[in-house]
Amino acid sequence: MTTETLGERIRAARQAAGLSQEKLAERLGLTRQAVTKWETGQSAPSTENLLHLAEVLGVPVTALLGEEAREPQLPGQPVRILSFREFAQLLWNNLRAALIILAGWVLVYLAGRLVCAYPYETSLLGFLFDDWSRYYLFGWLTRSGLFSTAMLISVSAALFLGTWRFAAVTFILSAIAIPIGELLGPNPANAPYGHGHDGWLIWICLYFVAFVSGIVLERMAKKGVRLRSKKGAVWAAATLLACIAVIVLILLTRPVMAGS
Repeated sequence: MTTETLGERIRAARQAAGLSQEKLAERLGLTRQAVTKWETGQSAPSTENLLHLAEVLGVPVTALLGEEAREPQLPGQPVRILSFREFAQLLWNNLRAALIILAGWVLVYLAGRLVCAYPYETSLLGFLFDDWSRYYLFGWLTRSGLFSTAMLISVSAALFLGTWRFAAVTFILSAIAIPIGELLGPNPANAPYGHGHDGWLIWICLYFVAFVSGIVLERMAKKGVRLRSKKGAVWAAATLLACIAVIVLILLTRPVMAGS
């Protein structure tokens, strides 16, 4: 008995559904080359793409995975998920996405340290790790550990869950929120309470928007919604409006100095 590969099962399911590689790729929001590589065994779909693929083709995931689709499963019976090669490919896809996200966070950190550096700081280790900052928000994020926590969430999501869209959204909006919070945060009215800057609040609220927006984008992707589609444009517009609304609300409701 010959054993079909994952790529052969994907091709058979695609042909049974009457879809060309181009049409399938369009519904998945990917390129035709990605589908071709799956079918020829040059690469394997990520866990997320595998679930989405089964949904688009109208077949159970088990039909794509192989033997378990032809054998009834008893409660508690172990299910073979992927071959070692296929599993290794999935891990590599997730690792590659996580490394890209990590590189982005590291670049933002280095840029922040460069911009916030004092002119007299000459030590490389001091430049990278000393507890200082000429600007409030970046220094607060690094000292409080929020910067590293946000980075860990994004990288972990890409590495362990394969949700690289969520990771990318949280990274991009978190990075953009730093200069926004720094520019719009100064508020002398809060000086009597120990701080004269609301950048921390702006950053946290924008990060929350990014967190929710990233989850929504992942759900949209699983349903086959492409970012460049009409629904994708609505998502992008809603995210932008939510960010603007949060900033405006903070600026309008924060205290002002008496007599100003």
